[in-house]
Amino acid sequence: MNNDKPTPFMAYRKAVDDAMLKFFGIDTGDAGIEAELIARAQKEGQTPEDFACWWGDKHGLTPIITQKIATLNDLCRKAMGIAGRLVQTVGISSLPPQDQSAIRQKVETFDAFNPDNNPYGERDFGAFDHNGHRIFWKIDYYDRTLSQGSEDLTDPQQTVRVLTIMLASEY
Repeated sequence: MNNDKPTPFMAYRKAVDDAMLKFFGIDTGDAGIEAELIARAQKEGQTPEDFACWWGDKHGLTPIITQKIATLNDLCRKAMGIAGRLVQTVGISSLPPQDQSAIRQKVETFDAFNPDNNPYGERDFGAFDHNGHRIFWKIDYYDRTLSQGSEDLTDPQQTVRVLTIMLASEY
């Protein structure tokens, strides 16, 4: 918003709507945000983006970018080796083939996400037990050359997901 002169309320409200749509896919009407609350935020000097983030945090909304990353991570797990690279550590590879297959199936179908293993909502880590072993899996994000981290985790054209399955003792 332009700080040189006061922004009319309707322009500020539209900017809040735009920020809500950008971050969460809903506008202020969908969110049930009253005009008085928006006016108070404007009076306090909050940017529309800051207001949208505050509202989303307060109401536990998941940002669209996080939803997209989580969806791509789910695809990486469910299409192992196709929607990303698959790496099994030495510990996993030394297990009998039927255990390796069962472990990959558990990774593929994993849905026990909670705030401890999924604090950012991206569904990029999980842990479970299998035949007396604690198993970890995690997804990392690299550029196409696999030489550094990806700059845009939501863009499959520039991000290679690497799913690593390991024994917890190897972490």
